[in-house]
Amino acid sequence: MPKQWPVSNGRVATRVPRLPEFSPSQQSFHCIMFNVKNWCGVRVTDILRQQVVVDYSTDTVFAHHGWRTTTLALNWPGYIPNRSSDASRRRFSTYMNGNTPMTRQGFAQVIAELIVDLYNCAVDKPVARGCENWAFSRNKVHPSRVFILSAHYYKNVWIPELYVTGVE
Repeated sequence: MPKQWPVSNGRVATRVPRLPEFSPSQQSFHCIMFNVKNWCGVRVTDILRQQVVVDYSTDTVFAHHGWRTTTLALNWPGYIPNRSSDASRRRFSTYMNGNTPMTRQGFAQVIAELIVDLYNCAVDKPVARGCENWAFSRNKVHPSRVFILSAHYYKNVWIPELYVTGVE
């Protein structure tokens, strides 16, 4: 994925770095893209406020796998690695309301909620040296500046491809 990406509001967003094992060449199958009016990426706060509908929003993105649940994890620089008990990881149902297969719009919502949950747990807490630009805080990275471009599956976990505006 490119280091920088133009987003729909006219700004340029910078890719959130990930560990090498979470590179597109290592994914288990094709990614799920999140576009709005053919623009790549959707802003976290727009999804949470239900201000946008992603393209192909009603696609049932997990139905063909036959899964009842799957796992989503954030690989955010400077914070605790993904472990089953930390705020950057969540197991979720691939069905909405118990019996309706999850849609692309629903999956974007789950990703956005996890980003906000991690932000709320990590805001203004120290990060690893060298990752200061990626720190969650009111003055640095805030969910309103995070864009979800896609989600990739690696062995047993979905990792979203994220971009942030205002980061060097």
